[in-house]
Amino acid sequence: MPISPADFSAIFKEGARYQWPSGDILRIELREAGKLQLPTGYLVARDNSTSVIEPSDVTQAFVDRVSSGGYPVVLAIANFEKPVYGARPRVAAAKVVISQAVTVSWEPALRPSQKVADLAPDSFYGFPVDSGQGCYLDVSLLPFLQAAQRDETQLDIARDEVMENCHAELTDPQTGGNVLLFDCGMGDGLYPTWTGRAADGSITCFATDLELLSHSSGSLP
Repeated sequence: MPISPADFSAIFKEGARYQWPSGDILRIELREAGKLQLPTGYLVARDNSTSVIEPSDVTQAFVDRVSSGGYPVVLAIANFEKPVYGARPRVAAAKVVISQAVTVSWEPALRPSQKVADLAPDSFYGFPVDSGQGCYLDVSLLPFLQAAQRDETQLDIARDEVMENCHAELTDPQTGGNVLLFDCGMGDGLYPTWTGRAADGSITCFATDLELLSHSSGSLP
């Protein structure tokens, strides 16, 4: 069986508190990072700096499709309650909110070639990060992201903004589509995304666990 999803209902709770092994306390701040445009309804989650090799490869998107439209991206940002030298706010989890219906179940967000049955015990599918940052975008925006990577000025500015503000946005002036960049709490690694579903089976959200809080000592009252 694959790993179980994180307790997203607890992570995405304004003011939730977690204790770090050092004894320091992290407090969750919920912040809307922007509205992600999904003109095709197919979501891609990836490292924003890893080169886009095949921008026309639609298999980079998750198989679950939503209606075309704009959807809020909400970040659970962990801040130290007391200043810690060299520390900065980090994103513990990110999600694309598709509806306000209550999420009653979670399943791994899969790409076309991925099957849950193929997973080894306690393993998962995720997107690799080696730049410390990720992003969400519609699959149709992969050519735009590729162009931004080749002309690094715009992307570098956005990545610097992520370092300061935990998130940033790149907008394609030709289509109005966008890429929402976010900090990955634990830096480099492999991060799983989950599809949340309502009681009727409809998609409520896509949520990515950036694994910061899995290294905490647990939540506090």
